[in-house]
Amino acid sequence: MALDQALLESAGEEGFVPSLRFYRWEPPALSLGRFQPIEEIDMEACAAEGIETVRRPTGGKSILHLDDFTYSLVLPEEWGLPRSVEEAYVVICAGIIAALRHLGVEAVVQCRAGEDYRASGGACFAAVTRADLVHAGRKLCGSAQVRRRGAVLQHGSLFLKDRSETMFRLLAFRSHEERQAALEAYRSRCATLEEAGCTAAWDELGEAFRKGFAGAFEVDIMPGDLTSAERERWRQLEEAYRSPDWLKNAEARSLPALPHERMKAASPRSPAR
Repeated sequence: MALDQALLESAGEEGFVPSLRFYRWEPPALSLGRFQPIEEIDMEACAAEGIETVRRPTGGKSILHLDDFTYSLVLPEEWGLPRSVEEAYVVICAGIIAALRHLGVEAVVQCRAGEDYRASGGACFAAVTRADLVHAGRKLCGSAQVRRRGAVLQHGSLFLKDRSETMFRLLAFRSHEERQAALEAYRSRCATLEEAGCTAAWDELGEAFRKGFAGAFEVDIMPGDLTSAERERWRQLEEAYRSPDWLKNAEARSLPALPHERMKAASPRSPAR
């Protein structure tokens, strides 16, 4: 999460190369949305199951990173994404749709405005947004965005297998009946890649995403590296993202901030990444 923010800050600097990353979580973790109340999480249950917790720089609600494929995309202002969050989602989702098509999975963006976001409880995938990526009527990919100085960070996850029972044990509910009702509603609304007929390995997903985004945006995507300034900023921000204050405080409207004078002099980077 700290690296996502470091790249977002770097995207406001001249010469930034757009960044598309894929990653896994070790050990497993529950990520909270930027403004999600900590009270929606059963912290004792997380500790008992060996699940770490972290707050994302983007919005939404809880995601269990266990059997999932997480992507992170950072684009500078000059990339020309629409100002509207929903319209920008649609543009970026073109890359995800193309990636899934390489895997034999058909998905579409479905705008479902008017449904109650709060009805999802603490689970991000169960929350209906204005631009969901769905397969056969069920949400397949959850994504969230944040902008800074015109640059955009969007990241999201696709679940490989159904781990919803584990995830709902980590969320706080007033009763067992309420938990079971929320779990059943979640399963009716959301789908895993396995349920969509895709059994691709994690590395195959990465290659499909590379091809999908390259084709959708008509760009070359090649391996790259961080600049020395980005690495330094990443190390600085790790301290903030590990802070209990950041995890517990959903009222904070600003992203973690630490002195970053060393970000001023950007180091040369590879041609693309």
